[in-house]
Amino acid sequence: LKSILKQKGYTLDTDDSGQLTQSLARIQDPKNPFFNKLVRMLATRCMSQAVYFSTGGHAPEFFHHYGLAAAIYTHFTSPIRRYADVIVHRQLAACIGVEALSQNLDNTVVSALSENLNFRNRAAQFADRGSVELHTLLYFKGKTVEEEGFITRVRENGFVVLIPKYGIEGPVFVCPSGGPNPFTFDEETHSLRYSDITLQVFDKIKVQISVDESQTHTYRLKLVCISPAIPKFENKGDNKLNFKKKEDSKPNGKR
Repeated sequence: LKSILKQKGYTLDTDDSGQLTQSLARIQDPKNPFFNKLVRMLATRCMSQAVYFSTGGHAPEFFHHYGLAAAIYTHFTSPIRRYADVIVHRQLAACIGVEALSQNLDNTVVSALSENLNFRNRAAQFADRGSVELHTLLYFKGKTVEEEGFITRVRENGFVVLIPKYGIEGPVFVCPSGGPNPFTFDEETHSLRYSDITLQVFDKIKVQISVDESQTHTYRLKLVCISPAIPKFENKGDNKLNFKKKEDSKPNGKR
């Protein structure tokens, strides 16, 4: 992200979260009000997701919350919202002598609780995404819509486009699965080039949105780039963008 922004004349300072916040505020495009919001979204995606963990199971260097610039951080709001809040309230109550712990909350127990909370949190996120995907397909079923979007990622065989009006994001392919690719991928500039067409992150394009019903029980949202006009092709395979696997990271954030 830093290299992509540098190509556009912007500097993203990630030395600490305070510098990051300040530099994000300075990244503005008067001609495109959505640009700053898009940069913030992509910057957030570069961060490791905060997870729950027991302080007795990890070194203090992993206690920090980068996004909030907090060296030591835990959260507790209303205990009716999350079970994690209930656990924190019980621990605090025991610390100030209001009430005794209702259960054994040693490191082994709290670590197990944390892992279960993280699992449930991820499951809820997957359920949310699945619900959004289902209702998006229902909304666009039988329709063909043209709308503007912004490129958020570029790979060898296509790119990902975000369509702000509908809040949807999906892949746009530039070649058939396993077939010839007219575009040349430049990993250094994060761009695809063909003839006089160049596709880069942050570029505004126009896409055609429809639902691919060619495979029974596996309907998919179909996004086709119509401006700039790229070479058309017939894709009969299970096409997927070629992304590198993201490495696992250490705990960061919630306690």
